[in-house]
Amino acid sequence: MQLQSSSYKLNNQATATTTPVETVQNWLIKQLAEQLRLDPASIKLTEPFTRYGLDSIDAVTLVGDLEDWLDLDLPDTLFWDHPTVEKSAKYLEENYDLADAVSNIESEETVTETPINETQDNNNDKKGWGNLFGRFK
Repeated sequence: MQLQSSSYKLNNQATATTTPVETVQNWLIKQLAEQLRLDPASIKLTEPFTRYGLDSIDAVTLVGDLEDWLDLDLPDTLFWDHPTVEKSAKYLEENYDLADAVSNIESEETVTETPINETQDNNNDKKGWGNLFGRFK
């Protein structure tokens, strides 16, 4: 049996030339790997999700996560109707404005967190129980 290569790219290997379909494929592979505790490199684009042990509960959960990530309403049966990473991403490309959805994600991810207000970090001077017990050694 010949294994197919995966196009999964680790985050540090991603380039600016990644298409929306590749972005979705990489996200699906990453999520499958995390959910099923697999090596991302072992997940092939054209292998059915069931080959990796994805059950119905995991599939519905993954569709929900994908909906949240893309901010789109997706069919609950997405992974039954399009049972591979490649087919699911292609379906999304053909039926949704995937480029817009992915660009919205990328712009949200570039927003930096607000720095911690200095007044929230002033509790470092308070002494707790640990300091009390330290006095009676």
